[in-house]
Amino acid sequence: RTQGSPRLEYGLARGEIPLTHDGLHELTSWRTAAHLRDLLMDAGALPTVDRQITLFESWTRKRLSSTVNPAHTRLLRQFLTWHQLPRMHAAARRRSLTPGARNYAAEAFGQAQQLLSWLGQHDVTLDGITQTDLDRWHTERPDRAAEIFLGWAQRNGHSPRLQMPARSERAHRPPVSQHRRLALTGQALTDDSIALRTRVAACLLLLFAQPITRIVKLTIDDVLRDGPDVYLRLGNPPTPIPAPLSEMILELLRTRANMNTAVNPDTRWLFPGGRVGQPLTPGALRQRFQALGLPTTPARTAALGQLVLQVPAPVVAAALGFHDNTTDHHRVAAGGNWSRYSALPR
Repeated sequence: RTQGSPRLEYGLARGEIPLTHDGLHELTSWRTAAHLRDLLMDAGALPTVDRQITLFESWTRKRLSSTVNPAHTRLLRQFLTWHQLPRMHAAARRRSLTPGARNYAAEAFGQAQQLLSWLGQHDVTLDGITQTDLDRWHTERPDRAAEIFLGWAQRNGHSPRLQMPARSERAHRPPVSQHRRLALTGQALTDDSIALRTRVAACLLLLFAQPITRIVKLTIDDVLRDGPDVYLRLGNPPTPIPAPLSEMILELLRTRANMNTAVNPDTRWLFPGGRVGQPLTPGALRQRFQALGLPTTPARTAALGQLVLQVPAPVVAAALGFHDNTTDHHRVAAGGNWSRYSALPR
């Protein structure tokens, strides 16, 4: 039984709703459509398509239907069909797309829609846009808004070739203090009012500098035991996990969330999500961290900086799954003195 109305299931069974991806795109509730699609793809009733692409397509259909100007609709549909979707499908053939990739595409599409609307308000067409118009647009919207769409439009003759503004430097977010990082770690290790999976994930970020996208991709097979010792396969060799975090990870193995549903009875994810065969999404985990007051990037930066002060950067890179250049950059930033340490053979 799906999370949506039984009427939708009966509609599929009677053929009132086409058993196709396009048919599901027409459903009013995108959440219900996504859940049905996951179940149908898992059962082999629908061809497998990357979930982030189907969510993006559903979203863009609604945005296109709300676009009043037919010329704008035509341009946006061409941008979607000949630029965005081919690149997303090509990327999905290499590896599963992340919600971040979908959000990036949605932002580019949304900015294209905003630009066309803005041009319409100023009685300017895309093929008649001037450098003055583009400069005015960017004075209202910094950071090269609609850059992807404009690049596509210029390459394909939909607009004249114009000069984009210089890219502005993003403000650097400094790492949290060591005192703050240890306080957050203590909270994650001891506060039983926080969900166990959130506590474990927070510790992996605060102690081992693991990015959210990698944390949610861990499986139960990445947890290794050698007698009383617990290891986690973050890199090579596996990383020993000290108590009490090791005990928390073993408890998480026994009590994983989202296991008592039809969608995840046999999942191997250490952090199962609510969708068929999918782990917890990075966005959902990030929201949990935000609720704890845990700033993701500054905390990771602080953790990695502390690690490379204690252990040679190549050792940290191998054990925690980072590139040597990444850990060496953090060693320099943290003022470490392991510069003469020989890199490990890879």
